[in-house]
Order: sequence, then C-alpha cells, then structure tokens
Amino acid sequence: MRSDLASCVVSVSGIRGIVGPAMNPSLMCALGAAVGRRLAKGKGVVLGRDSRDSGPLLADALASGLRGVGCEVIDLGIVPTPTVPLMVRRLRAGAGVQISASHNPEPWNALKIYTRRGRNVDGDELEQVLALMASPPADLWVGHQALGQRRDQPDAIALHCRAVLDTVDLARLHKRRLRVVVDSVNGAGAVIAPQLLEQLGCEVIPIYDRPDRPFPRDPEPTAANVTETGAMVKALGADLGFVQDPDADRLAIIDERGRYIGEEYTLVLCAAARFSAADVGPDAVAVTNLSTSRMLEDVAARHGAQVIRTRVGEAHVLDAMQASQALIGGEGNGGVVDPRVVFCRDSQAAMALVLDYCARREKPLSHLLAEIPSYAMHKEKVGLDRAAVAAAIAQVLESPLVQGAVIDVQDGLKLIWPDSWLHLRASGTEPAARIISEAPSAAAARKLAGQLRGLIKAPLLKAGHH
Repeated sequence: MRSDLASCVVSVSGIRGIVGPAMNPSLMCALGAAVGRRLAKGKGVVLGRDSRDSGPLLADALASGLRGVGCEVIDLGIVPTPTVPLMVRRLRAGAGVQISASHNPEPWNALKIYTRRGRNVDGDELEQVLALMASPPADLWVGHQALGQRRDQPDAIALHCRAVLDTVDLARLHKRRLRVVVDSVNGAGAVIAPQLLEQLGCEVIPIYDRPDRPFPRDPEPTAANVTETGAMVKALGADLGFVQDPDADRLAIIDERGRYIGEEYTLVLCAAARFSAADVGPDAVAVTNLSTSRMLEDVAARHGAQVIRTRVGEAHVLDAMQASQALIGGEGNGGVVDPRVVFCRDSQAAMALVLDYCARREKPLSHLLAEIPSYAMHKEKVGLDRAAVAAAIAQVLESPLVQGAVIDVQDGLKLIWPDSWLHLRASGTEPAARIISEAPSAAAARKLAGQLRGLIKAPLLKAGHH
C-alpha cells in the first residue's frame, strides 16, 4: 500500500488524514482516477469541498485524476457535505466526492465518496476503488481527445435551498418572523445558512460566516465550544441559535435563554416536528442507532409512531430508513436525515424542521423542550478489545444484571428497562469498548455503567456525561 494512504484513516465514511504526509495531491489524483473508473464509469462526477485552506489544492488534484480517466467534473466549490449527494441525484451523475474533514482540526482533510445513488460507498465499493489504486491497469489514462472537462455548477446552493423550503409552511414562518443567531464556524454552512434562514422568514444574525477565514475555535459543536454563541443568543433576545459543524451536516441548538440543549435533542425536536405535522398519520417511523437517547421513543409514543433501532453508524441508519420508508432518521450527534431533502445528514433540513415546529406551536423553544421527558446519559471508554467484548457480553448475559431487561444483541449488548438502558459495544475506530448508559438522573446513569464495568472487570480509560 502507498505510504500516504497507509497514514490515512480509511472507512466507508471517508478517507481522512493530515495534509502533506497523508492527504496530498498525489494521493488525491490517484483517488480521483480510481473513483472515475470504478464508480462513475466515465459519467460526470460532482465535486464539492468545505472551507479549509487545503481544499482548493486537493480539489484540483482530485479533478485532474477524474478528468484523466475521461470523467466530466461538475465543480460546486464550497458547499455543505449534503449538497453533494443532493446534486448527484439531481444531475444523475456517476458519483460524488466531497473534500471535508468535518470537525477535525485544520491540519486534517478528508475525502467522502458517494455513489450514483447519492449514498456513501459501501465496503465492497470502497474495496474496488482501493484495489484499482493498488494495481492500476495499463490503460488507466485516456488520450487527449477523451479527457473530461471541468465545469462550474453555480446553482447548487439555490437548488439545495429550494429542496428545504419545499418541506415547510413558508407563509406561517414568514408571519412568525423568528429571530435566529446562526454560527457556521467559518465553514461550508456560511455559504447557505444565512440566505436559507432569510428565505425561511427569519430575522437572521449570522456569526462566523466567513468561509475565507480560519475556524474561530475548536469546530466541533459541543457545549464547551459554543458558550460565546449561547451568550450572544441571550444578549440579542433571539428566539434560538443554530451552530453548524464545518461541513454543515450536523446541527447543535441553543434555546432563547442562551442554553446549549445538547445534540441529542436535535433529532428529537426534528422527529417531533415531523410526527406532529398535519399530513402525517399514525404508524410513522423514525430510525436511529442503539446509542441514541430514548427521548425519541417518548416523542414517537405521543403520536402513535414507531422507532426502529440499528447498529451504530450512519449507513445502518440509512439502510433501515430505506427499508421502512421512515419519515425521519439520524443519530444523537446532531445529524438528522429528512429524506424529502436528501438522503444523508443535513443541518439545513434540520434547521427548517425545528423552525417550522416552533412556528406551528407558537411557544418558546425552552417550553417545547420541557414537554419532553429528560434523561442523563453517561459515556465511558474501557480497555477491552473486540474479543474481550464478546467474552464480557457472554458473562453479562449469565448475570443477574439482565433481570427484567429487554435484551438487544445486534451491536454488542444493550439492556433496556422502562426508563433506562445500558449499552456495551466494541469501538469501530480503536481497540477499546464503549459503555453508554441513560437514566432519569446522572447518578443513576453513572451507577448503571459502574455496575457493568465492575461485573466485567474492565479498566476505565475515560468517562463523561451528557
């Protein structure tokens, strides 16, 4: 394997690494050629990027690889990650690529690859791309008459906005005129969020809306990183605040009191919005993973809706959404999928759902949140590898801890009680395991995790609460 590729973290959700030793023009050109030959098969490829300084260089190299194997490159420039699969479907392109390392620090960049279906590559498709890179055919490159062209697609943001606007009651939103602070962390969201929110009838106060500037802080939208934004929401008397990550697929929310409500609530609020819409009947479905808060079940139960739980990972959620024709899906990290807009996480679609819900209910966001039963979540990382996790699960299943619990073993072990749950699973990214618990109080959640850890005698590496 090439040394630069060996330095990258490679998975179906992206190929990521530090710019220079890992993510460099040589690797991007080779990846472009492999994606063009294996996935696009000569058809056009949609290309987007986030606002990182390394983006233009890597995009040019990737485009050269694509054009060199005869693919037209449809260049969107700086766009949110979900704009790429949306345009792949809209243009019936052969594939899509987004250059973005999401919330990783500035020295990093990454490549996300989408198939003609507008979905992330699966394991087999990724293997085909990597295999071609490992042993490229003698006829990989085309002659001068067959080179692909590169063209701009300037209407991508407008088309994304239109897809979002079609999901809400615009007249009601314009009448309500909510005041919104939007913090795009100088990322790709800056090119769409302020104008989308204006079109949604909001009075918009954009901050960190300069994609030509560096990230103003650690770009992951966590409570510790958005205190300044929260203070601004309160000081300006805004109805709510939205915080995007650098590629604008995840959304964190701040209520009118300036309080960061936690990314678990993003999906829950969006589900409440969808389930309570006038055109939605009973038997509606939401899909999420096993480690997401049980608030979703509480909201679904009110509307006669059903929640389907999957293994952790966006691909598993999307597969189950397709199979069940779900109205809404996502994970507890602020990633929401509204299939009416695009079949991947999209903070733009999530903002519209939350605003539509606030306008329909005519209540402050904090009041809407108070209607949802709240839980405390506790997360631990413990020193168990995959084999040790399997042995630990067998041990737990023989113990009194499982009494009275519903048992789910599709992704490690999850024990579910009426108002709490406990989940043990092997990490997908490191030789460790995760213990996640949720209960009505932080003390109860911590106690559950501690009981499990004590039973399996796992060394604690890291602990935290939500």
